[in-house]
Amino acid sequence: MSPVVEQGLIQLLYATFLHNSEVIALFLGIVLSLVFLLRKPKRVYVFFLIGFSLLLLRFEYLKHIVDPLQKQTVGVVVSEEGYFRTRRWLDVFFNDLIPLGLYILGWGGIFSGLFLAGERKKGKNGKKTRHS
Repeated sequence: MSPVVEQGLIQLLYATFLHNSEVIALFLGIVLSLVFLLRKPKRVYVFFLIGFSLLLLRFEYLKHIVDPLQKQTVGVVVSEEGYFRTRRWLDVFFNDLIPLGLYILGWGGIFSGLFLAGERKKGKNGKKTRHS
């Protein structure tokens, strides 16, 4: 393989990684959660899996789903007389509320898992226990 082709492939892989780094990180979180969940089922790993999955869904929703879904919904729901008000509410719902809800629920799942993991390591008097 020529050096020019090698350099082009390296640049392609690097650009692809930079463009998709958030998706790659979230996907790795999902895979690690699944691996830990299959090895030793615990609620903590379920929370992590749900959290990372919702964050990945939010990313894909904002990147690929929101525009076609919004256009389809506006085309079906909006009539001529209430166009601006209904259109504004649909814009707020699809562009603001759904991504915000997925973000809060995703990070809420991850923080719930972290909180639950921290609580399991402490006993009644606040000291660490053996059964963690």
